[in-house]
Amino acid sequence: MNKQLYQRINRALSHIKADENGAETLRRYNREMGWFDADPGRAACLKLLADLCARVHHDGVVLSPGYGFVTNSLVMKLAGIHAVNPVDWDLPFDRFIQSFHPGCIIPIETGTGGLESAREVLRDRDGDFIIENEPGIFDVTFLDGEEFNLARIQIITYTGLDRFQRVVKEGWKPLDEATLRHFGRGTTDGSIWFETDKMREWLTDFGPESMSDLVLLRALYYPRRIALFPEILRRKLRPDTIPSTGDARADRILSDSYGILVYQSQVCQLKNLGLPIPDHEYDLALKGHEVARTLMSVEALYPGRLKTSLR
Repeated sequence: MNKQLYQRINRALSHIKADENGAETLRRYNREMGWFDADPGRAACLKLLADLCARVHHDGVVLSPGYGFVTNSLVMKLAGIHAVNPVDWDLPFDRFIQSFHPGCIIPIETGTGGLESAREVLRDRDGDFIIENEPGIFDVTFLDGEEFNLARIQIITYTGLDRFQRVVKEGWKPLDEATLRHFGRGTTDGSIWFETDKMREWLTDFGPESMSDLVLLRALYYPRRIALFPEILRRKLRPDTIPSTGDARADRILSDSYGILVYQSQVCQLKNLGLPIPDHEYDLALKGHEVARTLMSVEALYPGRLKTSLR
């Protein structure tokens, strides 16, 4: 791996490995670094994305806290490509591997100006063959890649990110109690992903108590998952009604969705343990993506940004 990128990743690692998940973070880091280093194409793609995101950040353009499957990689977080800690959220690296394959589409979401910054990095880059076939869509051939040699990088411009200029210097804020009260009361004007009438109704009925609850509501707010809400609400209000699968490991995996299969990452975790997958007839949510969307909404409602009082 490129020495400069390696040093950048290890500096970031030093800031998070001392937390309560420190041992797991280090195990995850070692596994991921070995996987990226196993193919020059993987390492080259990581370096390209890290350079691209660093340039976007340097130019004062807001980078989304995460988009799509990239949030399942700890090393990509450490490289500055997204802001979701997959260890804290039980996001399995296997889910990332499933999507990171030759020819995959890798989405990077930025505010206004991000595409221009990305072009500066992608233009005439040594060692890679890059063509912008459509505006914002770059086909990349990693000439030294063995198993991984092709990818399509898609720069998604979302103007809603422009309001978050503070995060360019200070990063995305974690959920605090004052902000959580806003969600619990449904006073979510300007929150981007939590301001519809139906979501406000859900929030007041559900009484979210954590970031995990907010992520779950975001995941349920989807045409083929919305029907799960009444049963999950019932279980939230009556925890004694949550049935056991008969295996404590499976119960733990399903606990943040009150015993109901909601996330793709839960399927990966259950498979890795050789446990049966609960029956479902609906699309499963990409949890890391929903965490990132919730981070944006938390930032939008952070009390320091509000004009109204916290009554």
